[in-house]
Amino acid sequence: MEKLVEIPLDLAQKCVKCALCKSVCPTYPYIEEEAGFARGRLALAEMVVKGELPLNSEVAKQWDACAMCRRCEWICPNNVEYKEIMVKARNLQRESLGKGTVKSFALKSLELLQSKSGRGLIKLAGKLMETLPFKEIKTPFPTGAVKFMPKPTSKAFGLRGKVFEAQKEKGRLLFFTGCMIDAFYGKTGESVIKLMNKAGYTVIVPGDIKCCGAPHYYSGDIKTFEKLKNHNIKEMEKYDFDGIVVACPTCGGALQEDYKLSKPVFDFAQIVFESSLRFKGSGKNLTFHVPCHSYSAMKVSDKVFYQVMERTEGDTVKKAQKDKSCCGFAGLFSITNPKLSDNIQREKIEDLRNTQAEVVLTTCPGCVLNLKDGVKKHKTGQEIMHLADYLADRVD
Repeated sequence: MEKLVEIPLDLAQKCVKCALCKSVCPTYPYIEEEAGFARGRLALAEMVVKGELPLNSEVAKQWDACAMCRRCEWICPNNVEYKEIMVKARNLQRESLGKGTVKSFALKSLELLQSKSGRGLIKLAGKLMETLPFKEIKTPFPTGAVKFMPKPTSKAFGLRGKVFEAQKEKGRLLFFTGCMIDAFYGKTGESVIKLMNKAGYTVIVPGDIKCCGAPHYYSGDIKTFEKLKNHNIKEMEKYDFDGIVVACPTCGGALQEDYKLSKPVFDFAQIVFESSLRFKGSGKNLTFHVPCHSYSAMKVSDKVFYQVMERTEGDTVKKAQKDKSCCGFAGLFSITNPKLSDNIQREKIEDLRNTQAEVVLTTCPGCVLNLKDGVKKHKTGQEIMHLADYLADRVD
């Protein structure tokens, strides 16, 4: 039997119980008990390690109710490494109590999605659904969650194995597309490439990148994460590039924090921010949802996104009061915790509605999915777009 990964007690004990994390935790307002935010979840981990509390289904329920947005890390004055503690806790939970049917199926699906047969099936599904008059499909899940899910794109994985040359090259970027762009939001991938080329960067899209493994890592499936990581590193080593660009901050966070790469990782908006690109707006009122992992994992300043948006001549940027609050998606969290997710989503949608903006922009494909789902359910009429798509359509 494999040796279990131990919860790092020394990291958990860095928490000084100040409860600042309570003020930013998206789940606490709907749980309202000590185990409903980071301090309490860390205390449970500490008690399990010390043998003061058995690792049972109730403890596991509290750990599973965490969205892993990592806003607690963002505000923590003592730099408690909450992610690393919870990853180890969830790994111990998987090994001790079982993997859980829904989580196991979802994580396995991400592996199969990036297999040869999986890519073929997604392409076929995209072509079959291309003529359907709607972009999202109302999808029920066995946990009780119901979501408007995007249709697969008929051009799924169409960017793979290609090099997109810049006219006046100032550098070469490897584009780590990510599963959602590969399968559902192909246009966003094309938009990123267009912007990078306009900014002077040749873009390389590797032929056989798998899932980044972040969903597996956050779920405590460390073994599968290591397998995916090692595969992706070997694939990236085949190419000559100066840095990596992403349009998904969860992928970017995993590459930056957990892959230990020698090359820098950039959010595409950082490249646009440093460029001289300008954009022709169309008199729209815009607002922005800042993805949690942009600032908590990738450490990208929100001024990057706002200053880029302000370059769209003729548009007006309206900042939401809670622009950094979680949207409630958090990958598997929205499926395994549907009521919690819906409450967090409703609060986010209401905040965006209050801006009276016509277009809501963001830089995470998962947030795009969940915000589109939210505006449909709450009938706000707002248009949701990835920032890359909005800018690429208007680049001067």
